[in-house]
Amino acid sequence: MKLNFIIRNAALVAALALAGQLQAAGPDAAKAAEKQRELIAILKSGAPPAEKAIACKRLAIYGTSEAVSVLAPFLADEHLASWARIALQAIPDSAADDALREALGKLHGKLLIGVINTLGVRRDANSVGALSEKLKDSDADVASAAAAALGRIGGGTAAKTLQPLLVGAPAAVRPAVAEGCILCAEQSLAEGKAEAAAKLFDAVRSANISKQKTAEATRGAILARGAAGVPMLVEQLRSKDKDCFNSAMRTVRDLPGREVTQALLAEMERVTPERQSYLLLALADRGDAETLDVALKAAKSAPEPQQLIAISVLDRLSNPKSAPALLSIAAGGDSKVAMSARLAVAKMPGAEVESAIVAMLKQPEENARRAAIELIAQRRIMSAIPELLKVAEDSNAAVSGASFKALGELAGIDEVPMLLGALMKAKDTEPAENALSAVCARLNRPVSGNVVIQKAIYGALPEGPLADVTAKLAELVKASPTVQASNKHFGDTAGGKVKRLRVEYTVNGVPSVKTVRENDTIAFTATAVPPALVDALCAPMAQAPVPAKVALLRVLRSAGGPKALAAVRAAASDANAEIKETAQRTLCDWQTADALPDVMQIAKTATDKKFKVLALRGQLRLIPLQDASIEQKFASLKEAMALIERDEERRLGLAALGEIPTAESLALVTPYLAAGNLKGEASIAAVAISARIVGKNPAQVAAAMQQVTTSDKKLAQQAKRLLAQAKGAAPKAKKK
Repeated sequence: MKLNFIIRNAALVAALALAGQLQAAGPDAAKAAEKQRELIAILKSGAPPAEKAIACKRLAIYGTSEAVSVLAPFLADEHLASWARIALQAIPDSAADDALREALGKLHGKLLIGVINTLGVRRDANSVGALSEKLKDSDADVASAAAAALGRIGGGTAAKTLQPLLVGAPAAVRPAVAEGCILCAEQSLAEGKAEAAAKLFDAVRSANISKQKTAEATRGAILARGAAGVPMLVEQLRSKDKDCFNSAMRTVRDLPGREVTQALLAEMERVTPERQSYLLLALADRGDAETLDVALKAAKSAPEPQQLIAISVLDRLSNPKSAPALLSIAAGGDSKVAMSARLAVAKMPGAEVESAIVAMLKQPEENARRAAIELIAQRRIMSAIPELLKVAEDSNAAVSGASFKALGELAGIDEVPMLLGALMKAKDTEPAENALSAVCARLNRPVSGNVVIQKAIYGALPEGPLADVTAKLAELVKASPTVQASNKHFGDTAGGKVKRLRVEYTVNGVPSVKTVRENDTIAFTATAVPPALVDALCAPMAQAPVPAKVALLRVLRSAGGPKALAAVRAAASDANAEIKETAQRTLCDWQTADALPDVMQIAKTATDKKFKVLALRGQLRLIPLQDASIEQKFASLKEAMALIERDEERRLGLAALGEIPTAESLALVTPYLAAGNLKGEASIAAVAISARIVGKNPAQVAAAMQQVTTSDKKLAQQAKRLLAQAKGAAPKAKKK
């Protein structure tokens, strides 16, 4: 049996015993005593071994000295011995030690090893003599277990017994003897007997039993000597053997004192860059004051792998004194080292750090200014906005663009006039335009308003069963903008299944789609930018040069709202062709249905084919968003469909018609069921419409469903069900 196996099993039993003792503290004493009697009765009965094993295990919780005599015989049972030892190990009474010691003279092999391990875990000092005799056992595994157990028990007698055997024991037993000596020495060191511990550690080192044990003993010898052990530590640090060096690195973290620090600093000057990194990390873990200077030096001049480690240490220290050096490194472009430095500075506290970052904006190097801009945005240094506006006028396009991007992330309403001023002067308006659009998106706030429920489905989405609850939800929203998706409101549309509510709606003409689980709530709100922001954007429209005005039109689309729409509408008839075209494109791309009359007019009057297509697409998108009756929406869609010349727009039109649940919309869709290029979209629309009107218009639904041909199996099954439903609902002809 290997030593590590012996130790591992002893540790396992110890853990189980501790768990038992902790649990034993809980139960009421009377109940615990009764439980013990029940378990003892099982052990005395003819119960099967598995049941007795469980009883032994539970006696680790409830057992007292009364259980010892019942458990002891099982130490000789190869099936139940380990279970009995678990209980005996946990019982806090010397009777358990007596029983285990008595078993030493009766058992052999694995059963004997198990008892030896248990005595070691219990640290029974009275068993030292008996265990010392077992060191002479001809079975190397038994002798090894005894050596390890003596080490666990510790004390002067155990140490004196084990030490001579470092040389005199058989080769197979010496590793366990070394382990026992190390355990004894560690216990002596913990008890403050450093000199005795050092002598025992030295004895293990001199025995040179194995590389691992020598390393463990060397570590212990250094720790036992304290400051006097530093030369030995340095010897290990200088070793070419990687294991010795690694052991030394663990030791330096546990050995306090300035002598250790000085030794580490001295070694930094003579070891390889790789080992320098390990020493630096050790200095940081020790909390030595010199760590900052050493890390700064490595961050500036070491090879890249070591630079990255040094920067990580500076990041951990987070000392503002390192900011100048890190900022200098951060200006190194997009290398890993520069990016790591930027991340470190981004998290570093202190007003002086922010001042140093802002000062970098004045450096001549492009990379330095770009790094400063990035850090200003990451740290949200609002006081730097005026400086960013100056840098936004930089002749370097990359720097200027980065500055505008940062302004988009930081600027508020108060800064918008300055951004607009930059837009008016810019030769390339795109960066400023993007910044203003970003401000609009960021300052969007939830608002209440006119809610229009376009479509609401409640049920076991997506497979079904489902129910159209559009009308019911529209009724609920009139009373409150917040509605719970529940059976109380919409009925149990799919019994036994978790349901969801999916809603397509608009608030103040702004479209949204939300899906929530059963019993969750949904708030019907839209977002809008503050009116003051829209006012600021509209103010310079009349005086803006053409490039700036064109950019502002696109920004106004991001802002939205009636005033923004009015400004775009006015520009749509501008004498300047570029302004007019941009305004018309913006109208066609408007997000709310209040632009629909303008878009419809463009669709009717446009002579340029591309504008006609854009307007038709915008029209088909906006018509369903109207706060209008189904009949009005259908009329608008029918009018738009008549203007369409391409299948691309017809597909959009069919999708829009699928949201209009009327017999008229189904009639408009049905002819396309036979159109090869459009039958897929037409089939989807026809099924969607039919599902909502089959009760009122069974004959028309039946006629349409018979024409549906699709490779989509799910859609085909829906059409088949609707056809059967329509035929069942259709009135039968009277017999003559």
